[in-house]
Amino acid sequence: MGTEILLKEISDEALVEDVKRGSKDAFTELVRRYMKKANSIACQFVGNSEDAKDLSQEVFIKIYQSISSFKEGHKFFSWFYRILLNHCINFRKKKSIFPYYTQELNDRKDSYSSANVSIDEKLKQDELKEEINKAISKLPLRQRKVVILCDIEGLTQKAASEVLNISEGTARSRLFYARRKLKKYLKDYFL
Repeated sequence: MGTEILLKEISDEALVEDVKRGSKDAFTELVRRYMKKANSIACQFVGNSEDAKDLSQEVFIKIYQSISSFKEGHKFFSWFYRILLNHCINFRKKKSIFPYYTQELNDRKDSYSSANVSIDEKLKQDELKEEINKAISKLPLRQRKVVILCDIEGLTQKAASEVLNISEGTARSRLFYARRKLKKYLKDYFL
C-alpha cells in the first residue's frame, strides 16, 4: 500500500524513467492514470466500447514496448495521446467504420434503472448524444481530433496542441471552425 501512495505522487515523466529501469509498478500506475481517458478517446474515434477497450490495451502494450523511445524533457501525456490517436486512426482505416458510438440496448437498460431520469428522457438524451457523435464524425479529421481532445476530454487548447504536435494557434483555429460546423450540423437540436 505504501508503494501505491508514493507512485500516485510521482510525475508521469518520473514514472516513465522508472518503467525504463524495469518497474512494473510504475507502468501499472501509468495505466491506472490513463486507461479511462484512453477508452473514452478511442470510443469517440472507433464507435464502440469493445473495440475502444481493445485499442486502449493495445496502445498500452505499444507504450510498454517502446518506452525507451520516450525522450526526456517531453510530456508523457502528449506522447501517449499521439500514439493513441494514430492507433485509432489506423484502426478506422483498416475497418472503415464511422466514429460515433451507439450503445447496446442492454447497456441503456442498465443505465436507466440506476438513474433518476425517466426512460423517455434518457432516450432523448441518447438520441442527442448519437446526433452529436454523428456530427463530430462529419468533421475533417484534423478538426475532429481537436474537438475530441478539448470539448470531450477537457484538455486545454495548449495541451491539445502538444498532443497533436501543432501550434496553439492552429489548435484554436481548428476548434473554432469545428465548433462552427457542429453548430450548423446540429441547428435542429439547439435554439
